[in-house]
Amino acid sequence: MKHIRRILCVALACLVPACALPAQGRAPGDASGKIPYASGGASAAERTALATRRDDYNLRLVFGVHDSNAMVANVALTVDDVRRGRVFALQGSGPLVFLKVPPGTYTVVATSRGVEQRRRVTVDVAGGARDLYFYWIRERAPTRP
Repeated sequence: MKHIRRILCVALACLVPACALPAQGRAPGDASGKIPYASGGASAAERTALATRRDDYNLRLVFGVHDSNAMVANVALTVDDVRRGRVFALQGSGPLVFLKVPPGTYTVVATSRGVEQRRRVTVDVAGGARDLYFYWIRERAPTRP
């Protein structure tokens, strides 16, 4: 009986982390499907799951609120190779997005609540991973006099 209970506990322990995994796959905006990615991080469990795989990706994006610890999700994201054009597009991404892109120079555009930000980044073979941070300013509610 103890043996069966132990097997059930191990099986349940294996299932629980799978429920907390962030979205991952191949880029829907890439016709060839060659850009592996992971997106998520809205919950602590998703951030932990992504952190364990962060070294598998060479372009890592973080979306947050300026002067705050708040993260920003539901970001529209595009990544354009300066030579080949659009290689990645994702709606509703973040607050963390990890990509595995081929070496090259990219323009990354992230849009939240109609405010667009652009970054240019070069990913090379020997350079390791590149981290990009996007911060938006959120309007505060007016205070009463």
